[in-house]
Amino acid sequence: MMSKIYYILLIITLMSCGSTTVKKKLFINSHKTNCVGVGPMQCLQVKYIESDDWSSFYDTIEGFDFEPGYLYQIDVSVETIDTSTLPADKSNLKYTLSKIVSKKRDPRHLLNDTWVVTNIGNIEIDKTSLQFPQLEFSLKNMQVIGNDGCNNIRGAIRRITKTELKFGSIMGTKKLCLQMDIPNAFNNAIIEIHSYKLDGLKLFCFDKNGKEVMKCLKVD
Repeated sequence: MMSKIYYILLIITLMSCGSTTVKKKLFINSHKTNCVGVGPMQCLQVKYIESDDWSSFYDTIEGFDFEPGYLYQIDVSVETIDTSTLPADKSNLKYTLSKIVSKKRDPRHLLNDTWVVTNIGNIEIDKTSLQFPQLEFSLKNMQVIGNDGCNNIRGAIRRITKTELKFGSIMGTKKLCLQMDIPNAFNNAIIEIHSYKLDGLKLFCFDKNGKEVMKCLKVD
């Protein structure tokens, strides 16, 4: 919300300054998001203040080549353009890259893959079992899809940082399998996840008290 307010204030400031060019700092997220302009498109996610939430950025930044998987801090010049020379659907703000202040690989992107669940709590899933739950993370869509060992599942990633991982409601199909112990244990565990740790190809998930509730192994 603050980023949107800041964006509006930026426009007002530029207009009041008589179409001048100002320097601004932008933070850019490591992946684009689906958005709608004149049609469906992919937008950068930006914020002007580091503590704000990400918001969709519908403009372009001249001279900036975005590489997915990296978090950026950049300096830009922002110029207002005479709206009488622009098409109705074009922004009156022109962004130009001044400097890339920092470019860091986003550690969250290591999650952006498919994981097989090997342990739920203190239960190790039998390697011969046909009921290996799987999780596939998509940071682009902020979603997780997979299988609980019986039913297909889908849910929103509500929050993800370097250590935090919280899901929204997890929806699933309603098939009833002969053995429901693993699916039931999985569905009870996934809603308890509050944090995670990556160790090579292994993913450890913990509840709010730091107790391990799930362990996964990355698969190709």
